Amino acid sequence: MATIGRCGQKTVKNEEWHVWLGNQFRSVQVTFKHMKTVRLRIVIGGQIRLSAPHRTNREWLEHFLKEREQWILEQIEKMQRIPHTEMEKAKSMPPLTTKERREALAYLLPLVEKWYPVVAFHGVPMPHVTVRRMSSRYGSCSVGRGRITLAEILLHVPKDCAEYVVFHELTHFLYPNHGKEFYRFIEKHMPDYRQREKQLRQINKNKA
Repeated sequence: MATIGRCGQKTVKNEEWHVWLGNQFRSVQVTFKHMKTVRLRIVIGGQIRLSAPHRTNREWLEHFLKEREQWILEQIEKMQRIPHTEMEKAKSMPPLTTKERREALAYLLPLVEKWYPVVAFHGVPMPHVTVRRMSSRYGSCSVGRGRITLAEILLHVPKDCAEYVVFHELTHFLYPNHGKEFYRFIEKHMPDYRQREKQLRQINKNKA
């Protein structure tokens, strides 16, 4: 099924594909619009959403999805574990004010700048950093868009925990999933990451 709409003066085309991932056909919501790069995300509930520039070849996009199959399946499982109450909470959270966003970036950008050289050594361009309220995670990474998004709540956790989240998301530019190589790389440069991760889980547990 395909629908066509308009965003401002730009045409937007929406399609629903069924792609073989994880030994079954999965629904993928595909949006073609005026943009420069491909964007892949898994939203709360496990829905796969793919945005791409107009006239991007379908065969290429399906190959793009297959290359990221393991990451997609991990994210689907993670998003499907989020309770319904968390979904509603995420929808109802107010956006950050300009002042709040400025204060959050002033704190978090130096942490990104501190850890970025580790991945820059391997050819990763400096990502664009955004901050927003997030109810179920501390950060996310969009490799295709060259962007990391950090949760505003990182301002209220210990600094070494916030640094772990920053480095975790930066490492995804080298390793899209959470395989052994991903954590081996993190441990090499942040040997105490397990303690930081454990502390974050405890904070999250106490917040629940």
